[in-house]
Amino acid sequence: MKNPSVLTSNISLMSFIALMVIVAFAVANPVHAADLFTNAKTDIKDTAGTGSAVEMALLAFGGIGALAFGFMSKNWLGAIGGFAVGVLFWNVITPMIGL
Repeated sequence: MKNPSVLTSNISLMSFIALMVIVAFAVANPVHAADLFTNAKTDIKDTAGTGSAVEMALLAFGGIGALAFGFMSKNWLGAIGGFAVGVLFWNVITPMIGL
């Protein structure tokens, strides 16, 4: 008969391997799941995508904010630079989030 400590270590090793196999399947399985938000994604792209009213409003408010900052602080380079950075950020981030 085998030593009980060896038997216990073999059972714990097999349990660990079985757990890792279950975790591997559980992690890989959601890849095949259906996308529940397909309709919502198209609505968001239509609402806030390129050339939309939301984009124009964001750029208009950014321009108004830059003008207000320029008038109040007399730092026109900072105001124009801040607006330019905001526009660049918008143009870089929208393709990343899928708009």
